[in-house]
Amino acid sequence: MGALSNIDPTAVAVWASAVVLFALIAVLRAVFKLNFSLLTVLALGLGIALSLVFDGQVDSLNLLGNIYINLITALVAPLIFVSIISSITYVGSLKKLRSIGLRSVGWLLLTNLIAIVMTLGVAIPLHIGSGVKLVDDESTAGFLTSQTAPLDQVILNFFPKNIVGDLSGNRVVPIIITATVLAIAIVSVGRQKDVSIVKRFFEQTKDVIYKAVGYVVELTPYAVVVLGATSTAATTSKADALLALLSILVLGFVLNIIQAFVVNGLLLKFVAHVPPLTFFKAVLPAQTTAFATQSSVATLPLSIRQLGTVGVGADVANFTTPIGTTIGMPGCAGVWPMLSAVFTINALGLGYSPVSYVALAVIGLLSSIGTAGVPGTAIVTATTVFTAVGLPVQLLVPLVPVSNIVGMPSTMANVSAAVTCAAIVSRQTGEFDEGVLDSARAGRHRHRAGVVVSPAGGAVAAPVVPVAAPLGAVGVAASVVASPVAAGVGAAHKPVQPGFAVTPGLSLTLHQSTLRVQADDDADDAPVPVGACGISAHAATAKAA
Repeated sequence: MGALSNIDPTAVAVWASAVVLFALIAVLRAVFKLNFSLLTVLALGLGIALSLVFDGQVDSLNLLGNIYINLITALVAPLIFVSIISSITYVGSLKKLRSIGLRSVGWLLLTNLIAIVMTLGVAIPLHIGSGVKLVDDESTAGFLTSQTAPLDQVILNFFPKNIVGDLSGNRVVPIIITATVLAIAIVSVGRQKDVSIVKRFFEQTKDVIYKAVGYVVELTPYAVVVLGATSTAATTSKADALLALLSILVLGFVLNIIQAFVVNGLLLKFVAHVPPLTFFKAVLPAQTTAFATQSSVATLPLSIRQLGTVGVGADVANFTTPIGTTIGMPGCAGVWPMLSAVFTINALGLGYSPVSYVALAVIGLLSSIGTAGVPGTAIVTATTVFTAVGLPVQLLVPLVPVSNIVGMPSTMANVSAAVTCAAIVSRQTGEFDEGVLDSARAGRHRHRAGVVVSPAGGAVAAPVVPVAAPLGAVGVAASVVASPVAAGVGAAHKPVQPGFAVTPGLSLTLHQSTLRVQADDDADDAPVPVGACGISAHAATAKAA
């Protein structure tokens, strides 16, 4: 009885309830074929409900949430490293690489500038913070200041020092720089010598990592139940302390949601020429996971995966999205620092001139370069801004609980900006696959009927043509061949033309002289290798007999 007396009945009930919810999600997925996006959103709602039912006493579930975050974070560094090398060696053009890199950084910074201007434009007229008394806590302020670094150290941290240490520490910018330099070297050497073995090594390594990412991503709905419950518990436990700061809390949520969906929606529609609803439906699992984990880095594999379902090219998605976890960050490095600054300025009754606010905006934009995409980034970035403009850092202390809560929509805004910028850059560099986008818009990327093209079956024979696909895409060789679908097979299936990609959920097999295009009924929401022109991981390599 001694051992049993140490068992917490509440913890047992929480775990039992979580197992029931996991079973419910499995049934919805397997039996009712609920798609991945809706399942993730439902999981978040179930997690919130679980926390409310047990009055926030769900700390015992932290173990499961941390296991998931550790698993998916462990794949981030190798995913970035091999994906960038693979993409650059595939592109093979330094001019194109410069175009992608400059556009990526430019658009990411622009999204943050929009967030800064929007926040100042709303917070200043509302006089947010006026009449609020902030506690002067110098002891805790010392800890906040210690989390920041001088500008020269920030710049130095951009560059690799030890590739093993950078990979183990998930230091995104040094990893990107190392991978880019190595890939450029491979391309340069390849002009004089055969480096196909090296290229093939990174291509096949990428395939293996994508497969591993797919396994972990499939756990996302279950993890979101746990993460949603623990995040809600942390929020409700601070409710009393937040009543006096309700204005900045509500405004933080509203501004981040506007940034995530309205601002990015307009950029998608008028710059990327992508239907916002179609795009947001595709990336909703990444947004939901970002909301629950408060980590852009932990969400990165899912963000890259979902971009592949709307036609964003591999080279762009694998380059722009990782950069978006450390540059730009409109939620954590735009909305929150500006909101905190205006709140503090008004609480102290300081007379800030328009020129001072412009200086504040510029400093906020610069501080967004090198921001880490991990929980707690927003308060560290705000500390950097406060230090730079001379505001008392200790007055940030009472805002820490608010920052922790606003971190949820802030991270969602960060991830939304990164994937939006990837779509824009992909469109501007000609790397966008319209066929995949059309399939996503029409919902035809799931549960397609089988099609058989066979001369023996009376179908009109047609010349064999190559299907455009990035070299080494998962399960697809560089020289996949397909015959155009004969007329009369079905209006729902477009002929396969040169330059068109095979859509997700279809597999190619070559048996004797018959090329079969077969729907994969189990491919619903299967991990799609990013930028592989929508070719599912289930696709089989077709080789001419």
